[in-house]
Amino acid sequence: MTLACGPAALTPAVAGQLARLRTDTPGLAVDVRVLGRAAVAQAVLTGAVDLGLIDGAAAPSDPLPVPDAGPMTGLAVAEQPLAVLLPAGRPSAHRCSLRLLDLADAHWIDAPDTAVALAQLRAAANTDGFRPHITYRGTDVYGLGLLVAAGHGLAALPLALTAALPGTTGIRFSAPRLVHRTELLHPRAPAAVAQELITGLTG
Repeated sequence: MTLACGPAALTPAVAGQLARLRTDTPGLAVDVRVLGRAAVAQAVLTGAVDLGLIDGAAAPSDPLPVPDAGPMTGLAVAEQPLAVLLPAGRPSAHRCSLRLLDLADAHWIDAPDTAVALAQLRAAANTDGFRPHITYRGTDVYGLGLLVAAGHGLAALPLALTAALPGTTGIRFSAPRLVHRTELLHPRAPAAVAQELITGLTG
């Protein structure tokens, strides 16, 4: 079975369900591919992978926009607080929460395959701010954290993930109310082993 996922969509819950599936299905080969969001959707659409996990910012219970949705289904598997990732020494790093709009003119890192896309932040804050200071091409969350820690700019990530990035602090957004949402993408008729993972993640 092959699973494609964005870097912030590969959570402990997903890893745990894959372990359970391998225990229940002796001899099962599992291939996990970490890709950008658009590449995940395309891989599911073309049948290159059995399942995909994408993530992004959304209002609670709102679905994520899926590029080239085609003949596949999206199911919510997780929602968690969304946070801005700051250098640990920044004055606002001691705050309990921050308003998204207050950060519109800050320096941001454009990391479309790793962090929440800046276009999603612009839409949520209804502003033309959130302009990139630098661009980060890749899917390595740790590398993105190093850039934030060094002061190159901010990034939006799930709050739980920010705790693992040294030299940084994650502060949740207070307004507007946003969550980091993860959705499972699958073909209309998934294979039996893929359906077991779907059930484990959504049941």
